[in-house]
Order: sequence, then C-alpha cells, then structure tokens
Amino acid sequence: MKMKYPWIKGIIVSVVLVLGLGIFPVQLPFLHMTHATPVAKAAAPKYVTTANVHLRKGPGTKYSVILTIPKGKRIPYLKKNGSWIQTKYKGKTGYVSSQYIKKAGKSSPASYAAPSTKTPGTYVKGILVVNKKHRLPSSYNPGENKQARKAVNAMTAKAKKANIRLTAFSTFRSYDRQRVLYNNYVASHGTKQADRFSARPGYSEHQTGLAFDIGGANSKHWAEDSFANTKEAKWLAKHAHEFGFIIRYPKGKEKVTGYQYEPWHLRYLGSKNAKKVKKSGKTLEEYLNIKG
Repeated sequence: MKMKYPWIKGIIVSVVLVLGLGIFPVQLPFLHMTHATPVAKAAAPKYVTTANVHLRKGPGTKYSVILTIPKGKRIPYLKKNGSWIQTKYKGKTGYVSSQYIKKAGKSSPASYAAPSTKTPGTYVKGILVVNKKHRLPSSYNPGENKQARKAVNAMTAKAKKANIRLTAFSTFRSYDRQRVLYNNYVASHGTKQADRFSARPGYSEHQTGLAFDIGGANSKHWAEDSFANTKEAKWLAKHAHEFGFIIRYPKGKEKVTGYQYEPWHLRYLGSKNAKKVKKSGKTLEEYLNIKG
C-alpha cells in the first residue's frame, strides 16, 4: 500500500517493510532537509543628532574619536551601553553620547513659503491677484520669483522619480513681451478669441514671476488641449499643490476665470495657500470671492 505523509515533501522511493511473516514492498517519501524562510530583521529605530557629536570607538570619552557626525543627521540605534548608544555613520560603527541625540520623528513634507506681499498689485487674503479685472504696472519687471523657481525644481525632481519628465517652457514675461504676444494673437485670431487664451499686457500672471507653463516629454503637447490627456498633466493635477502651485485655469471655469482650460498653467501661492485652494475645489476667483 501507499503510505501518505502530507507533512513531508520529497521523492517517493521503494523500500521493503517486514510485517510478521510477510514481506511487503511499500513506498515511502525520500526525506530531505528544508531550510526555514529567514525572518526579516526589524529596521533599527532612527535617531537624530541634536549637535555635532563625536563617534567614538567605545562607550566613553576615553575612547578615540572616529569621526564627527554633524547636527541634524539621522542615525540608527544599534544597542545601548550605559549612557552611550552604538550607531553607524558613513560606514563606520561606534558610540555616541545619548545626550546629543533624540528619537527621530516622521519626516515632515517640505514647505514652500508664500510670496512676499511687498510688491505692486491687488492683494486679497495675502494673495496677489492678477486677472482681467486686476492689473500690474507696466514698469513692474521682477523676473522669475526665486521661491517659485525653487519649488518648480523640487517638483520636477519629485516627478522624475515617478518617471515623469516636466519642463517649465514659459515663465516670467515682461509687460513689453506680453504686449507683443497679445498683439500677434489678435492679428491671427481676432480680439474675441485671443482674449480667451492670452492676457492683455499688464493683466498676465506671467508678469508676476509666479506663473509657470509646464510641459511634458513631448513638446507637441505644450500649451495645447492635448496636454490634458498626458501622464504629466495628470501628475500635476494630483501633486502640484504639494509644491505650492495651483492649476490656475481649471476645466469648465472659463466664465469664472475669463480664460479657457489650461492644465499647463501653474500659479505659485506657497504650500499653505495652494493646499487650501486645492481642498476647496474652487478657482482662485471663487476661493477669494472676487470677479475674474
């Protein structure tokens, strides 16, 4: 007969079993050793240095210094020896005094400050408003806002990790540059149509230095309706507010903003304001209760 051993895995081989007066051939599994699945080691708790601290060869000041760990560095907790903690930094293992470290909390997301309000223009709730009803002086020529550019660079780097390539293809525009662009659009499309997608000089957010037109890997979609269907546009719609930006002219809101849908046109407000506008689901005009 066949004897079953469901708890043992192996190759079936024939053996002879002697029972009383008879000899019976039977099959038994060929036993072999199996290796237990290794248990994953728990991650070492993280600590952060509260000052520049010496990493020493042993748990005490009598031991020589291996190197100095700068303030604010995250280090792993390996074990404790009195008031000294064994840790590892830059491939070197040693001890640091526990009085110069603290348990690390969860990393906070980066925060991007709101732009300065010490610039010309109309401000509502601390936000500079530039639209068809509110203009900037023709002499205002600030260039690209440094805070906004820093946020764009961070956003581009974050997107790259998700295999998304972003390019800021149009940023600051002077009053004179906007005048040339607008007049060209009027000449080719007529005033009524041009006003739907191009700002008149003095009424463009690009003159603030806070507006960035963002495109993806394929430049044929830049500033085109087709950009809305790209993975880059979808990523921006989901993540732009994390870096202090809003999609300034949302779909279906032309009567509110005065401009047709532009999924590529981002306006920098800073993290706090951008998150509030995003959460509200409103346009900037609706959020600030102003006319566009």
